[in-house]
Amino acid sequence: MKTHISIVSDEYLFWNLMIPLLNSKIQDLQIDICKSLPEINEKLDSEFCNLVLVDGGMSRMSSIEVIQYIRLKKEVLSPIWFFPEIQTNAYIYKAYEMGATRIISKPFDPYKVADEIVTFINQRTFKSAV
Repeated sequence: MKTHISIVSDEYLFWNLMIPLLNSKIQDLQIDICKSLPEINEKLDSEFCNLVLVDGGMSRMSSIEVIQYIRLKKEVLSPIWFFPEIQTNAYIYKAYEMGATRIISKPFDPYKVADEIVTFINQRTFKSAV
């Protein structure tokens, strides 16, 4: 079964760091990059997504508003992992309130995060197979 991950970021370094790691660890993986609202509309409508990664360092969009848009307008139920640049309690609370399911603080170890994504995908695949 194909695994589908969407990365919402207009920052080249963020997705260019994650894609090779995930491709080396997950077989039959499709990764979509959404750098703008039109791309979110196009790619998150097209098929089921197992996981959405949202970069908090986007320059053209508010990350919190993107999470809210994905949850409320696009009605995406998949888990959203958020990588915020702002670490205040109020901001983190707002991210969870808008629909983030996990917060990963920057700076982060991309190898560790990739391993956590693999574990998460494997657990979900195992549960759906049972």
